[in-house]
Amino acid sequence: MPISTSYRTILYHILAWAAFITYEVLLVELISPTTTAWWEWTCWYTLNICLFYFFAHVVLQYTVKHKQLLLLPLLVPAIVAGYITIQVGLESVINLFRDEPESFSINRVFLLRATWRCIYFLGFSTAYWFTRQTIKNTKHINKIELQRLQAEREKAELTKGLARSQNALHQAQVSPHLLFNTLNFIYNSVQDVSPKASKGVLLLSEVMHYALQRVQEDGKTDLKNEVEHIERYIALNQLRFSYPLQLQMKCCGQLQGRIPPLLLLTFVENIFKHGDLTDPSQAAQILVSSIQNQLYFSTNNKKRKHHAARGHGIGIQNAKTRLTQYYTENDYTLAIQEDDQHHRLSLKINLT
Repeated sequence: MPISTSYRTILYHILAWAAFITYEVLLVELISPTTTAWWEWTCWYTLNICLFYFFAHVVLQYTVKHKQLLLLPLLVPAIVAGYITIQVGLESVINLFRDEPESFSINRVFLLRATWRCIYFLGFSTAYWFTRQTIKNTKHINKIELQRLQAEREKAELTKGLARSQNALHQAQVSPHLLFNTLNFIYNSVQDVSPKASKGVLLLSEVMHYALQRVQEDGKTDLKNEVEHIERYIALNQLRFSYPLQLQMKCCGQLQGRIPPLLLLTFVENIFKHGDLTDPSQAAQILVSSIQNQLYFSTNNKKRKHHAARGHGIGIQNAKTRLTQYYTENDYTLAIQEDDQHHRLSLKINLT
């Protein structure tokens, strides 16, 4: 289990203090051998450690954060005086628990030693605070730099995407014009030769015209136009087969309102891709109803026993994505039920 950042930091501090205290204690013992007990060292270093963190996390943090650096010349002497006072009291208490009490007096040597010890740890505390702030500022700068690089990369990707979109727009402006002129030429050429072929060309032209037409600012089209497009799509597919397609479409209501274009067609295409439209006893059903600003759309079809699985579900997934882009979760419900033989879909949209 990995150690969290806070626990790792605490561990580093403990190890640093352990090394520092070991160094000082060994140095003192070597220079002037004493019989200082371990609990005495604990008391003194507890005071020094508290001074260290108090000055760094309270005094320096407050004065810098509130821009009160002029208070430091006043606070430092007060801290030194408080440190000396605590040392006097601590020495008196420790002396009570020693096996052999030592003589103790507040003289010049004691005051100089205590003052030097206080300034010594204040210096370490200041260095620690500056180091900590430097690391913190460096991380902040690196974070800002990373955000800037990410923003530049996103901007570059958007620029490339805009260029591709502009190219696609120019192509879309040229290709439909050529396509419809060609379809019109084919329609006029085969009208007298094959009425069925000419009807197919006409339906294809209308289907393509609807698919390529520009949408309005809200990105939607009239529900009535979508339904008419589905009817043309079904009629066009009927021309492809020599047998009648077992597919029934029923429309109810005024068919008012606006929806994203080609949304319902995606579900109808799914019927042609994966449905069995040859069984008269189980004809595919399509229902479109618009009542009181509510759109109800449902499909029910028998599945083909053998069909290519490639691309299955992609159209449905794209339709789900478009629904989430145009509507909130409360504005629509989409339910899909299927088994080995049948596929059922039910969609309800609030058109207001």
